Amino acid sequence: MSILQKYSIDSSGVIQPGNRTTAYIIAIGALIGIRFVAAAFLPLYFGDEPYYWLWSQNLSWGYFDHPPAIAFLIRSGTILFGDTEFGVRFFGLLLSIPATMCVWRTGTLLLGGTEHGARAALIFNLTLMVHAVTFMVTPDAPVLVCCAALLWAVAEAETSKNGRWWLMAGLFAGLGLLSKYTILFVGAGVFLWLLLTVSGRNWLTTCWPWIGGTIALIVFSPNLIWNLNQDFGALGFQFSRLLFSGRGRWYYLPQLIGEQFLLASPFILALALMGLWHITVSKDQRRLLIAMQIWPFIIFALTYVFVDRIHRNWSDVVYPALALAAADAFRNRLGPSLVRKIAAPTALSILVIVYVQMLFHVVSLAPHDPLDHHLASTTRQRTLPIQKAIADANARGVLTTDFPVTSWLRFYLRPQPPIIMVADDFRFPSAPRATAEHLDGTLIYVAIKDDMLYVLRKGFSKIERVTDLPPTPFLIYRVSGFKGLPYGRLP
Repeated sequence: MSILQKYSIDSSGVIQPGNRTTAYIIAIGALIGIRFVAAAFLPLYFGDEPYYWLWSQNLSWGYFDHPPAIAFLIRSGTILFGDTEFGVRFFGLLLSIPATMCVWRTGTLLLGGTEHGARAALIFNLTLMVHAVTFMVTPDAPVLVCCAALLWAVAEAETSKNGRWWLMAGLFAGLGLLSKYTILFVGAGVFLWLLLTVSGRNWLTTCWPWIGGTIALIVFSPNLIWNLNQDFGALGFQFSRLLFSGRGRWYYLPQLIGEQFLLASPFILALALMGLWHITVSKDQRRLLIAMQIWPFIIFALTYVFVDRIHRNWSDVVYPALALAAADAFRNRLGPSLVRKIAAPTALSILVIVYVQMLFHVVSLAPHDPLDHHLASTTRQRTLPIQKAIADANARGVLTTDFPVTSWLRFYLRPQPPIIMVADDFRFPSAPRATAEHLDGTLIYVAIKDDMLYVLRKGFSKIERVTDLPPTPFLIYRVSGFKGLPYGRLP
């Protein structure tokens, strides 16, 4: 029987209930497939993606910003496909498949059937957030699958009453901590569920959750030891953000809400919030597991947003649970029927607009974003003026003062001259230090802004702007006359 014969559409264009699951599978496959296709054609996002690729060139159990999982994933992908955009992104993309399967299985267990699980998996893949964090290779890709897998393992434990699933939960929690520390929001949700429900408290009287927690700590221990040896490098950097800085702005809250409405899509988020409330006030302790994955982040966000900005991707860890909550609202026919009918088409429309912009660069963002890098399909050509400046000056290397430019040039500038980062070199502590030989002669300085020229003035006697170049968003200077002691690193 062909796929098309497995389901039918009635005269009103509605897929019949018994055949919806197959349609969901087809839609999920298409949504995942478009990410793979786009990854092969689009250049790396200026900033984070080349930066994490540069981490993968020097593997470690930790880095200044985050734990190490993303660096190991990128290295694995480039071993298979070379130092290409697809190679860099491959395993981040691939992880969206098990993340989807975990959401599906969890929905099947907690919402009462395969169709509801499949709908949750489809909703999960319709969100712009999931497309963004699995398409662009960042620590969000591995932490997302670990959050989905952690929720799945606990759901399996609760529905089967088999304590061994807590060992899997501990494994996924540990791997999540090796990916990004924001999985602690999900871990806090599991802990709250254990404390606040009769089922959870029953589990606490057994050894299984405690062994699972021990496994999580063991798996996480390499990064924990690295942090201890680096004066709490990544942990110190990330958790220092929680200190009350007094930099709150009135617009942080509407900004956060607006970003999440776009990333989840308006009607999916509306369904998720209705489902969240419905689950929270219900007496179904199994489904309460879904709500407990979301509330810790909401409480944190509504508190911290008055202190500092909430980064839009911090919430990605709750998106598996949000998809399940939205599917629960759909199952229980919560809210106006119009919301349920247009939730998927609206989400799909947002995805189409974003992918068309990325692939075909329909709207120029240059007036607001000089690099036009967020959705640029022309990034590779941006190196041409830099290559010309290097050739015209017969430069021996390139100086940089920030990690986005450094990482981007290391990936795209061919042939590859020595690139010396003379500021913020703490981001690459394992990179070799620059010597007087590297800094002698004529060099080219490439930057986005000129606010770091003082770093060069302390080491060079001659700095002049290069202007006879094709249009470029970069500032390019010719630098010579090295003086004093060598400084900087070659990442």
